[in-house]
Amino acid sequence: MARRLLFSLILFQILSHLFWLSPAAHSGQLAIPWMMNRGKTLFADIWEQHAPGSSWLGAAAQALLPTVDPALLIKVLNTALVVALTLLIYHLATRLSGKTSAGALAALYWVWWEPVYGNIMLYFDTLLALCVLLALIVYYHAEGRPTHKQIALTGVLMGAATLFKQHAWLAVALVGFWLLFTGNRKTLLVYALAALALPALQWLALAAGGLFDSYIFWNWTFNLQGFMDGVPLDGDLFRKLLLGNLLVFPFALLALRRDKRRLLLLPLVWLAALTVLYPRFGEIHGMGQLPFATVMSGMVLAWTLPQIADPRQWQVSQTVFAGLALGIGVGWLWTGAVTYIPTSLGPGATLGYDEFDEVVAQLLLASEAEETLFVLPETDSTPQLHARTGLLPPGTWIKGWRWYFRPDFVLPALIDEWAKQAPTWVVVFPDMIPAGEPGISPLLAIVQRDYQLQFTVEGIFGHGPAQVYRSPA
Repeated sequence: MARRLLFSLILFQILSHLFWLSPAAHSGQLAIPWMMNRGKTLFADIWEQHAPGSSWLGAAAQALLPTVDPALLIKVLNTALVVALTLLIYHLATRLSGKTSAGALAALYWVWWEPVYGNIMLYFDTLLALCVLLALIVYYHAEGRPTHKQIALTGVLMGAATLFKQHAWLAVALVGFWLLFTGNRKTLLVYALAALALPALQWLALAAGGLFDSYIFWNWTFNLQGFMDGVPLDGDLFRKLLLGNLLVFPFALLALRRDKRRLLLLPLVWLAALTVLYPRFGEIHGMGQLPFATVMSGMVLAWTLPQIADPRQWQVSQTVFAGLALGIGVGWLWTGAVTYIPTSLGPGATLGYDEFDEVVAQLLLASEAEETLFVLPETDSTPQLHARTGLLPPGTWIKGWRWYFRPDFVLPALIDEWAKQAPTWVVVFPDMIPAGEPGISPLLAIVQRDYQLQFTVEGIFGHGPAQVYRSPA
C-alpha cells in the first residue's frame, strides 16, 4: 500500500512539475552557466555573491546537452531533484521509524508542501538540503554506532552542501558537535577531514585560477559585511512556516525520551537549515529545512494516527486535539492548493524566462551575432535575456540590485569598461529601476545620453515595459 502511494505521488510530481506548476528560472542556474560556457569566468568577469556549486552544475548540464533549451533543461533537472528528495524522504522516515506508513506519510507531506516553497528551480537551498539529507541517510544506515567509513561519507556529503550555500557550514558544525558528544575524538577527526575535502578542492581550484581573493570577497566579505538589503519575515511566510512545521515540535519532545535520543540529530539539523531564511526571508529559502520537517512530520503522524483511529474511543483530550488537527488540516489544504492556480502565462510556464518572448523575438531580428547586451537592472530573472538572445555582456557581468554597487570599486570598473567597449544593446526595465538605484543611475545616464531607443515592449508579466536601446556607434 505504501509503495503504491509512493509511486502515485512520484507520478503526480513529474506531471505537475513538467506541465502545470510555474516555478521560476534563476540567473544563477541558467544565465550565469550559459555565460560560463561562452568564456565568462565565475568570480573573474562574473561577480556573484552565491556559492558556486549550482552554477557549476548548471554549466556542466548545459555543456553536456547544448541543444536542449536551457529552461527545459533546468525544469527537467529540478523535477529529477524533487523526485529524488521524495524517495530519500520516504527511505529515511521508514528507516528511522520502522514503519512504511511513516515513509508514505512523509512523502505525502513533502509532495504537498514542496510547491509552496519551491518557487525557484534547482535553487541553492534545495541542493543544500539534498546533500544534508543524503548525509543523514548514511549516518542512520547503521543500526548502532556508524563505522568510520560511514562517518567519512557523511562528512563528504556535508561538505558538499557548503558548495551550494554558505549557510551549510552551520549544519557541518552542528553535526560535528553531535559526533563529539555521541562518539569520540577520532570519529570527529574523521568527520572533520572528510567534510573539508570538497571545499578544499574548490579552494585549490579557485586559487590555481587566480580567483581565490575574488571568491573570498564575493562569497564571504560581501555577505558578512552586510552590503545586501535584508527582507523581513512577513505574516504570510510566518503562517506557512508555522503550519508546515507544527509537528516538528512534538517530534523534538518525543526524541528527548531515552529510547529515542538518537533521533535528536534531526531537529538539530532542521534548526541549522532554518538559517538559510536569513537575511532575506522568502518562500524559496524554506526549502532548506522542508525535507527534515517532512521526515519528522511523517514519523509523528505514523506514531499518532493509529492511536486515534477509532473516534468512539476518544477521551476529552483526544477530541480536543482532533478538533485542532482538523483546523490545521484545513490550513494545510488551502496553503498547498493555491500553488496550483496558474499565472496569466498559463500552466507550466517558466517564470523569469517565458515572459520575455516578445523582447527576445524583436532583439533576435535586430541584432547581430557578435554584438553585446546589458540589462538595467540585471536581476534574478532579466539576465535570461543573455541566454535567450545569444548576446553576452561586453565585459564584467554583475547583477543590478542596489547592494551589488555598494562596494566602492564596482561602478568605476563598469564605467571604465563601458568607456572602452560599451554594450551594443541595453534593455531597460523602468518599473524595476528603483531596485537598482542609486547604483545603476550613472549607467542609465550613459544610456540616455549615448543610446537611441529602438523599440518598447509593454506589459511584460511581473516586469512592466521593456525599453530596448542601441548604441549608435
